[in-house]
Amino acid sequence: MPKISPANQAMFILCTFSLCFFVITAATFNSLGVVIPFMVQELGWDWTIAGLGFTFLALACGLSGYLPSITIERYGVQNTLLLGLLILALGFVTLALTKSPLTYCLGCILLGVGYVFVGSVPGTYIITHFFVKRATAFGFYYTVGGLGGVAGPFIVWLADGGLGNWRLHWMLTLGLMTFSVLLTLLALKFTDSERLRRPPVDEEREENANPRVYQTKQTWSFKQALYCPQYWIICAAYTSVLFVGTTVNSFSVSHLTQMGISFGLASSLLSAEALCNSFSRVIGGVIAEYFEPKFMLCGSLLLLLLGMLSLSFASSNILLIGYALAIGFGFGMTFLACTVLLIRYFGSTPYLKLFATMNMFATVAAAAPFVCGALGDLTGSFVTPFLIIAATPAIVLVLVVFMRPPHLADETETLAETTLPTEPTTAPDVQLHVAREA
Repeated sequence: MPKISPANQAMFILCTFSLCFFVITAATFNSLGVVIPFMVQELGWDWTIAGLGFTFLALACGLSGYLPSITIERYGVQNTLLLGLLILALGFVTLALTKSPLTYCLGCILLGVGYVFVGSVPGTYIITHFFVKRATAFGFYYTVGGLGGVAGPFIVWLADGGLGNWRLHWMLTLGLMTFSVLLTLLALKFTDSERLRRPPVDEEREENANPRVYQTKQTWSFKQALYCPQYWIICAAYTSVLFVGTTVNSFSVSHLTQMGISFGLASSLLSAEALCNSFSRVIGGVIAEYFEPKFMLCGSLLLLLLGMLSLSFASSNILLIGYALAIGFGFGMTFLACTVLLIRYFGSTPYLKLFATMNMFATVAAAAPFVCGALGDLTGSFVTPFLIIAATPAIVLVLVVFMRPPHLADETETLAETTLPTEPTTAPDVQLHVAREA
């Protein structure tokens, strides 16, 4: 293979992985909510069954979130992407042929598992290997991926309106997914294979540090981070945004049409929300290079709360616009802030396992579509379940406000804490521990 400069390698990798994330976003969460009304109408299902498929999609994403970290370490990024493409192909074909709730749920499960193998886990892992200014790179990556949410509904319209059948949506996305994964594999052929194998090292973090932004100067292990409460607060924030995101993607169109909004406007608002989501990430990526991402996380969680309230009572154009703007910007910036905070607080060495574990923890958000669908059938409206979902970012916001950067205690501090003045310790060794800050 011809040699490419490190800078061009980084940009080539970033662009191809971003394209892959764009397609998988368009093909799954952001288009399934638009396909659901067509499926319900043709197959005679209720909203509980429709929401159950979305729940299985999110559940599969969460429970399989740790698997890519294993396959990347053992078999490499290329084989991980190929495995993900194979799983996705089975899922797309299953959904294209579905006629029963069983095959519908099976197809959603396959898409959820395939999503983590070609989505953000390998994508963000690669970014930690090639970029020093990772917040900016994360912002670009998540922005392009978020634009897939804008494209998703249009692919559904093309399949149903232009080609005459919503089932063709799944075949169109299969073709796009195959192309993007193969292009990404080609990009990996032109990169430094040794750079892909070795763990990311933060040797440049001190000289590139911004005094206004906290960046750990300590080397964390995966196990040490797991004992840190700040990590679990970040996981809770990440989970809350998925609670909101899966709910909005699955039932916002159905909710708005029940309130008298036309299907075209309701689905357009979903695309507008996804567009705001996308641009918020690149904006947030630049902001996070110069300002503390914790404050961005606080603001974005507040936006999620306001957006869910606006969607619940969307009785005017102001509330409709407010819903799209608040959910869009809140979702994108929360998602980005959680990713950047993992790097800032714990460094890049344990990042892959921490990010994968965070995705597993966020599995609880998979319950949101099923709960919303069941309550929607029970109450005849989505207002009550939407208000319940709105409470999750509000609770997490309180925790984030009081969160402080974590630190590993050095040996001197540990010795002082573990030795009493009147009773000298006889222990020959002192273990490092995580100092939990309020």
